[in-house]
Amino acid sequence: MTYSAIDAIGIDMDMDINMDMDMNMNTIDSRYLTVDSQIDPVPDTVTPTQLIADTFKIYGSIFAICFTIFIFLRLKFPLTYTYNSQLLSQVTPLASDASVQSGIIIAWIPKIFRYTDDELFEHCGMSAVVYLRFLLLGVKISAVGVLNSVYLFPVDMYGCNSSSSSGGNEEECVNLEDVIDRMSLGHVSSGSPSLIATTVAAYIVFGSALYLIYKEFEWYRTYRHKFCVNPQPDNYSIYVEHIPIDFRNDASLQGYFESIFSAEDVVEARVALDIRNLDKKVALRKKAIEKLEHAVNVRDVKGYEPSHLTSLGEKVQSIPIYAKELDSLNREIADAILSIENAGKGGDLEEAEVEDSGTLSIPNSIAGDHLSHATVDHLGPLDLRHDELEHSEKENGQEDQGLDQEQTNYSPIMMVGKGLVGSAQKVGKGVVGSAQIVGKGVVGSAQMVGKGVGKSVVDTAQLAGKLLGGSQDGRVLDAGFVTFSTLLVKNQALQVLHSETPFTFDVKDAPPPKDIIWSNVGKAHKEQQIGHLLAQVMTVATCLFWTIPVAFVSSLSEVESLQDLIPGLEKAIEKNPWLASFLGQLSPIMLVVLTSLLPMILKIYCKHEGHIGENSLNASLLSKLASFMIIQVFFVQALSGSLFQSLEDMIKTTNFSAIIDLLATSVPGQVKSFIQYVQVQNLLGCSIELLRVKRVVMALIRKRIGPRLTEKERNSPFMGILPMIEPDKMEYPTLLAQMVLYFMINLVYSCIAPIMSYFTLLAFGILSLTYRHQLIFTYSRDNEDGGALWPSMINLLILCIYMSEFTLLGILTLKKGAIAATLMSPLIILSFIFILYVRQQHFKVAEYAPSTVCRAKDNSNRDNLIDTASFLRDQFLQPSLKEKESRIPENFSDYDVQLVLEASVHEF
Repeated sequence: MTYSAIDAIGIDMDMDINMDMDMNMNTIDSRYLTVDSQIDPVPDTVTPTQLIADTFKIYGSIFAICFTIFIFLRLKFPLTYTYNSQLLSQVTPLASDASVQSGIIIAWIPKIFRYTDDELFEHCGMSAVVYLRFLLLGVKISAVGVLNSVYLFPVDMYGCNSSSSSGGNEEECVNLEDVIDRMSLGHVSSGSPSLIATTVAAYIVFGSALYLIYKEFEWYRTYRHKFCVNPQPDNYSIYVEHIPIDFRNDASLQGYFESIFSAEDVVEARVALDIRNLDKKVALRKKAIEKLEHAVNVRDVKGYEPSHLTSLGEKVQSIPIYAKELDSLNREIADAILSIENAGKGGDLEEAEVEDSGTLSIPNSIAGDHLSHATVDHLGPLDLRHDELEHSEKENGQEDQGLDQEQTNYSPIMMVGKGLVGSAQKVGKGVVGSAQIVGKGVVGSAQMVGKGVGKSVVDTAQLAGKLLGGSQDGRVLDAGFVTFSTLLVKNQALQVLHSETPFTFDVKDAPPPKDIIWSNVGKAHKEQQIGHLLAQVMTVATCLFWTIPVAFVSSLSEVESLQDLIPGLEKAIEKNPWLASFLGQLSPIMLVVLTSLLPMILKIYCKHEGHIGENSLNASLLSKLASFMIIQVFFVQALSGSLFQSLEDMIKTTNFSAIIDLLATSVPGQVKSFIQYVQVQNLLGCSIELLRVKRVVMALIRKRIGPRLTEKERNSPFMGILPMIEPDKMEYPTLLAQMVLYFMINLVYSCIAPIMSYFTLLAFGILSLTYRHQLIFTYSRDNEDGGALWPSMINLLILCIYMSEFTLLGILTLKKGAIAATLMSPLIILSFIFILYVRQQHFKVAEYAPSTVCRAKDNSNRDNLIDTASFLRDQFLQPSLKEKESRIPENFSDYDVQLVLEASVHEF
């Protein structure tokens, strides 16, 4: 064993000098026996107590300074630090409370803690209340650990049986001179009856945790039911996937549910369509509007006509070119949506022959007027004088040539009206308002379905889509959304089995419309399963790979062990004593950096699992993140740090029992690393959060780059860089996963190193102060999920309790505490019974609103003459299908329209 100088001096002078001096001289570095000014100062600077004290001094000071600065900044810059009290669209009564905003500069602190759950639920959202409730739960469990420390501290500090005849115990006692180590289970002699105190503490901590979790079920059930009857579209709608082919159109799907319930119970059904080309055009139009708007701003603000180079190097005026590009996109989008709508209506279509060459034969009776009408009927705002332009075209015998050269080739547009199946393509430079069936490889074909033909309109639309020049717009997917007029019927439809075939006609709760991931809607079952499997494989592979850097980073805190294993490090530290402190602080910082990279990586995996809403994606991300942190940060940190710390001694000894003793001592000794991690993550993280460093830096960058000629441009995002006026969203999965790690650390170490509970109590307290303020004053409710992450979080906490109990059982076994370890068995069994009990009904009754609550709310709506259908209709229509109306920049005047039209005519 390697001893420090203090260890050597602290050896009992009454020991047998001849026997002990021989042993000590073989194991103690001779430099520790030199009592003079040349004593190496390194051990004194890297003791656990000093390491923790240095960490607290550094990061505690940072937090104190940042918090003081924040108190004054929130008064000086209210838009930045009290956002929800300034912006009209975000103002809440809590944030605008005068007693919080005025008077004593810290008067807001007690005020935000007096707001009730009901007030926070109403004005901040249920997700915010759920997060704050878990912080409060952490405070309570940590407080229980602090109470346990009252008797655990003396038991641990005096639990070493130094009078034992076993030399191992004497060495163990001598080796734990640092006060932090002595206040842990590692200082208790192996086999000591004092180990029973740890078991008693486990019953108190874990019993309290299970009781508090049980009480949280009662709270969540009440507020979840309250949220589920709120007047919002997702509470009245379901998502249906893997729809049988006979029901893959709006009318058939709606008819199915009307046959189960009634026609007045079903508001609408929306089967999803593959409209990827339309989505691209809508995105292009958005960019075109931004370019045109900026070009107009350049002209109006700077006083000159903006210009740019085309791909061919030709210099052109920007406004006319961008305007024509926008005009073209407006027409294409309107025509594409019209064709999709008409195909979906399934009008009385006349038969058309599909020749072998793929050419579509259109009956003469429907070939002329309808095409012209379909095009002219959807002219945009830039077409206000299109009749004038058309007259000019006739006079000149030319077609409009106003499109940019790069925009001349467009995907064909299929026009499907009553009695019409055709295809149209904008051809040549500047074709406006005309439709043609084009020659070689004739674009598009469709099959006419007449009366008595036993195929559905859906098949026809799908066939036409496949043959339409490679475009798949309008292809019907096997999933959709159904919206009901009452909460009761929605919940009944959600819980009914709709098919005897597995994975067919499967129904789920619909996500909020704004949170739908449309790219995952309608994925085939096989594709979903493969994506989910690949995501799990990638997660496991990443977890295994991540072990290497985490283990290395964890080892950096063991400076003395690094000196023994790394040649030359000891001399470097002797020349530069500050290097020891630096290495001691480097480990927690690097560990925080490593964990901050995980959400970005794991979110990519989650997106391939096929989640249709942000809620389910975030739940999956939370589970992966929390599992990652428990495995990597907790177990890898605890085990790798312990093994690295004791590696040299384990190599030197061949006694397996001695190795067990080393592990039993070093695992509790890792508490210093976790205290460091919690301090760095909490104090530094909250400092950055309060000062909103990320958003402030982003806003400063946005002020320097991107369009900023007008107020609107300055307040608009640019390349993902947000101005300060943009609302901020709370990253619930990341923050909750970090909280799970705190729970895990506290549950394990509150029994074997109770000093940990003091630091987790401080951490949960500071987090509560920080995020109560941020949720009330800063964060928006845009990512409100109704507490959808609560079940995942509770499952993770129950898992933490179970793993903590087995971890504690293993440590007691290593410490040879047969009685203490045996007494842990009933606790583990009781915990398992509790888990089985709550899984029977508690999660289920909280997932759905009961029929009594739904019926009461429906009756209230009826009595108050609330028309639910008015705010439910078209909520689940795909966003691009809502873009039929033409769009122009807000700063585009009638004069600009006239100039564009005149320029177009002049080109003829």
